[in-house]
Amino acid sequence: MMMLSKSSFALISLSMAFSVAFGGSAGLTNPVHPGAAHRAIAQNELPTDWNVFETPEGAPGRRIGGGTRGNCPKSASGMIALVPENNLGLTLSDTPTFLFYVPKIEEASSGPIEMEFLLVDESDPENVQEIYQHRVPLPAGGGTIALTLPDDENLPPLQVNQLYSWYFSLICNPKASDPSILSLGGWIERVEPSPTLTQELEQLTSRDRIAVYEREILWFDAIGTLAQLLQDNPNDPILRPKWNALLESINLSEVAQAPFLNWEQEQTSNRDRP
Repeated sequence: MMMLSKSSFALISLSMAFSVAFGGSAGLTNPVHPGAAHRAIAQNELPTDWNVFETPEGAPGRRIGGGTRGNCPKSASGMIALVPENNLGLTLSDTPTFLFYVPKIEEASSGPIEMEFLLVDESDPENVQEIYQHRVPLPAGGGTIALTLPDDENLPPLQVNQLYSWYFSLICNPKASDPSILSLGGWIERVEPSPTLTQELEQLTSRDRIAVYEREILWFDAIGTLAQLLQDNPNDPILRPKWNALLESINLSEVAQAPFLNWEQEQTSNRDRP
């Protein structure tokens, strides 16, 4: 198993303290419903219950920052992961996109603040493996940050029907021997589409696919696709209401108007090699 950074080790230790032994996908299934895609992207009614899946009992999960500790400013507690309330989402992609809202945070008196994203394979509680790490300085100002897993030969695709945990952290005074860490956490699972669903998606534009992702309860695909379209077309009169409705469907309408921030491309990625 690879060597972990101090902050990574602290996060994984935290996850192990709350995780339970589970195999495979914890009973998750890919709901496939027949029917043509709903192409009316402007219609903002979202009947999807994003919390339909149950996470493993006792599994860690937090989508909204709690109380700060140590050297982290109080404003840091306002960070939010843009995920359903059960902290779990499905994807068809082997390189999904994760989105987070970070409020404007004053610099800690002890020094700078860094952001860190970790993806962890916890399928074997006795052999927890950090498979991806990305750490950069906290950007100026507040807003929504999107991180897409890279298409990298050192990061093999996510396995189908494998549950992975993720952590997004603010690390205050990162050069200290014991930095203060404020973390969010949740779960992602990649699922296999049916042949019918694959054929349906191949015939649709990115815009039209969003409605299908909603129907199939594929959270990370729905929000990742919509976020990319909105960043490419910030003044689109149809995409903005759709974005507002999507965040309202998971009770996060308060951050729908936040601007998108750039996450620097400098990164480190790790994956155990066979």
